[in-house]
Amino acid sequence: MGTMARKLLKGTLLLTITGFVTRILGFFYRIYLADMLGAHYLGIYQLIFPVYAICFTIYGAGIQTALSQVIASEKNQNDNVCSVMKIFRTGTAIALLLAFGLQFFMWWKAEWIALHFVMEPALTPYLRIMAVFFPFCCLSACINGYYYGIQDAKIPAITQVIEQIFRIFFVFGMTFFMMPDATVEENCRIAVWGLAAGEISSCFFNVWKLWKHCRDRSDSGKRKLYRQHRQNGCSAGIRSLLWLASTLTLTRLFITFLNSVETVLLPAMLKRYGCSSEEALSIYGVLTGMTFSFLLFPSTITNSLAVLLVPSVAEADAAGDTRMIRRSISLSIRYCLLLGILCTGIFMVFGKELGLVIFHNELAGDFLVTLSWLCPFLYLGTALTSIINGMKKTHISFLITAVSLGVRILFLLWAVPVYGMRLYLIGLLVSQLLQVLLELLYLKPYLWAGNDAETVRTEEDFDAFRGIFVPGILLIPSTVTAKSSYRWLGSCFSDRYAILYLAAAGMIFCMIYLAGLLLTGGITLSFLQKGNPSAVPSRQR
Repeated sequence: MGTMARKLLKGTLLLTITGFVTRILGFFYRIYLADMLGAHYLGIYQLIFPVYAICFTIYGAGIQTALSQVIASEKNQNDNVCSVMKIFRTGTAIALLLAFGLQFFMWWKAEWIALHFVMEPALTPYLRIMAVFFPFCCLSACINGYYYGIQDAKIPAITQVIEQIFRIFFVFGMTFFMMPDATVEENCRIAVWGLAAGEISSCFFNVWKLWKHCRDRSDSGKRKLYRQHRQNGCSAGIRSLLWLASTLTLTRLFITFLNSVETVLLPAMLKRYGCSSEEALSIYGVLTGMTFSFLLFPSTITNSLAVLLVPSVAEADAAGDTRMIRRSISLSIRYCLLLGILCTGIFMVFGKELGLVIFHNELAGDFLVTLSWLCPFLYLGTALTSIINGMKKTHISFLITAVSLGVRILFLLWAVPVYGMRLYLIGLLVSQLLQVLLELLYLKPYLWAGNDAETVRTEEDFDAFRGIFVPGILLIPSTVTAKSSYRWLGSCFSDRYAILYLAAAGMIFCMIYLAGLLLTGGITLSFLQKGNPSAVPSRQR
């Protein structure tokens, strides 16, 4: 296996393990929040995130991705330590200026934003609390971007766990020990302060690890390398950073704004359909706080892969290695589809039971069954978007995502006021499918080898039979066996252990599915174990 592939897989595995730890912690934390806040205040709590997403996009998201890409390219071209660190300092300084500016604006205009943008005046105090951690979140994002750029995923992975643990301990400590008799509104404020506690603690850890990292580089003789390169400067890298960061920020800001508009419109359109304000916020809270907790839980794997695909594809693109790009695309499609089809089967079969047993909410189960078909496209879309961004074709991912969001907003404006929530769920499925199809159409030249003498079809090329048909067929025996086991366990033991029945049935489902993939060749690691990447010729651009 090549060095680059090893780094990608090792980093993905590390982020996936820590991602699962944080997802598990976050999942149980979300169950606790749902019980503590109720559907109505859970909906209010969830409404702070559209505003947070816009702010983070401005001061952190674009710069983080740009830092990882530019640092990866700079490191691949000349390993210039001076250039890498100056690029990092420049990007961080710009990001912090933006974060402090947004913090001041949020404190000043929180009431206006809550009233005129989110259309929920009760959100005002929560927005001011949220503004507290902007600079800390910004600094962590830049440091993580640096580590992703040098393809060291260990520190960002640990940061995820620290942020989650401190958030949970803060909220549990406040609600159990310091304010056990707090009202629901006070508990909602505590939950937002928990976000701040997690971000601040993870930021301090990140700064400490970066300080140790820089000190170790100096002690190991890097200062000599710095002196050798400081005369050369790094203006080209900084220009590339500024251009890429501004492009990513503007495009992502537009996309984030559309996402936020969609989020804000959902309760408003439900009111036009005939729901009361409390009912609309409750439905929104169930969908975003309960149903999507299930749907996004398995995406830990694809999110980890997506984060590391950006610098890896950027490095391959800078080196003109089209074979490695094709390898990344094929690996992403294969395993995102395998995971997505598995999750579709589980949520479709056990969706209602999961909603009732975990969140004690029948509506959450109904939503989960309907959206189970979203899983393959949701997970695959994340990875494909990262690959396109890694190739520095951010304008393509921007256009595709904008079209997808436009479809969802059209469903919201035209269908939801007449037909209700069901049409919005269908709109989610249609828009995500459209996004994946457009991304695959753009990446088609990299998906399969050509017919000329310079390129040869290999096992790395995506096989639709093994990647789609076989997993789909395997859902049948998995469903029959798991559902029968669940019913048998339910008939033998008390309903109070229903969560254990569900866990056992889910494990049986996964074991049969994975065993079937291994027996039919749906899963194979042989192409990942090939030693020399140059063994298979590829066309260089």
